Amino acid sequence: MWCRRARFVDIATDSELTRGMTVVDRLNVARNERNCATWAASLAAGHQVEVAWTIDNARWKEALYTALR
Repeated sequence: MWCRRARFVDIATDSELTRGMTVVDRLNVARNERNCATWAASLAAGHQVEVAWTIDNARWKEALYTALR
């Protein structure tokens, strides 16, 4: 069973510690007053992506191996 949710996602580009890290608004708090400044660019773009929180590992591996053949 797959568990997916639409969330804001950003890629850290201006930090020495997290450069290149994918940051997901997992708690869905980007629009909260204390977080909106941090998520301003993502909020302005208005795009959310489907994030898979759980997957069927066997089916995923099967699809991967099939794609690699």
